[in-house]
Amino acid sequence: MTDIRQKDLSDKPVQEMTTEERKEMRRRFEEFATLVGRNNESILAPPEKPKKVVKWDPRTMARVPKED
Repeated sequence: MTDIRQKDLSDKPVQEMTTEERKEMRRRFEEFATLVGRNNESILAPPEKPKKVVKWDPRTMARVPKED
């Protein structure tokens, strides 16, 4: 008998898994969740939007003194 903990279950659909294989998948998920942290907000949070980069152009961004 092969050890189910070493078995590759990644290509097998859940509908075709045996009860033992489903339990093993659940155990792997639980182990992963404890390693990552169930309440880790960084995993659940949407990714931050990158800041908009504005190129500096001295001709258009220079302050021109007002002539009165």
